Amino acid sequence: MTKKILIIDDDPAIVEFLEDLLQDAGFATVTAFNGGEGLDKLTSESPDLITLDMDMPEKGGVLFYATLRKDEATRDIPVVIVSGVGPRPPAVGKDVPVITKPIDTDALMACITTQLG
Repeated sequence: MTKKILIIDDDPAIVEFLEDLLQDAGFATVTAFNGGEGLDKLTSESPDLITLDMDMPEKGGVLFYATLRKDEATRDIPVVIVSGVGPRPPAVGKDVPVITKPIDTDALMACITTQLG
């Protein structure tokens, strides 16, 4: 069964890059351009994993992550942070992997494979 990845990032070029990379690797993808849109897609699409930018307009990555973890139905969905923003926010657990921009595609794919088990 094909795994579905929700890509949340406000940069259309990054979203397109991640979509192409992940689809070429055999994943289905769903996209959102901010945390609010991501929460809508979360409930309608039931992704197996989420790539999450931290610095976005409207509802940013930290608020999205906090909301995700509070909901029993979504708290166990693996998250990989893909962001150019500084240190890990305190709200994000140390067990959540961080891939910094510019994106190292090999590191990202290895991280996704590990997170999906």
